[in-house]
Amino acid sequence: MNAIPTPPASAAAPATESAEERRADRERRLDEAASILAVTLLDMWRRERRARREAASGGAS
Repeated sequence: MNAIPTPPASAAAPATESAEERRADRERRLDEAASILAVTLLDMWRRERRARREAASGGAS
């Protein structure tokens, strides 16, 4: 009988670590993208607010 050999349990560990590393990397990239978006939106809000204040005060700097 020609049975298919099964790999030892330790052979599966690198694939699990690799999947975990990919998941962690994906989470880091999402966190970074969210941070960049938050900073961009805050900058846009500040510019708009500054422009409105300047327009209300006659545009004087």
